[in-house]
Amino acid sequence: MGAKFIIRTLAFVLCIVVFSVAAQAETLSWSAVTTYTDGSSVGSAAVTYTAVWSTSSNLGSPTALASSISGTSTAFNVTTAGMPRGSTVYFGARATVGGVDSALSTPLSWLVPSISPSSPANLRLQ
Repeated sequence: MGAKFIIRTLAFVLCIVVFSVAAQAETLSWSAVTTYTDGSSVGSAAVTYTAVWSTSSNLGSPTALASSISGTSTAFNVTTAGMPRGSTVYFGARATVGGVDSALSTPLSWLVPSISPSSPANLRLQ
């Protein structure tokens, strides 16, 4: 095996590792809203949710992860969502019932994982 082959193989493996980590989906979930702020039940009214993220702890200038969804979770990709790797982001969600939006939830902080190539392995002298 030539040195060029080994270098190309290592570069290919590193690309696969970086792509696999970068393409990993994360899931944000929350509890279903079943009551109004006065404590009365929403009953059978349709509840939809909007999930957002922001680099601001007060959820200023949020970016939507999902909107008008009926479920209580949403999957997202860090890279596709444009989240800054190695930084803290904050998530929030709001409910909508009958066209009326709730306030955003209390923010959830999360350190966006950094990615870097793995260290070379299988070193040897020839």
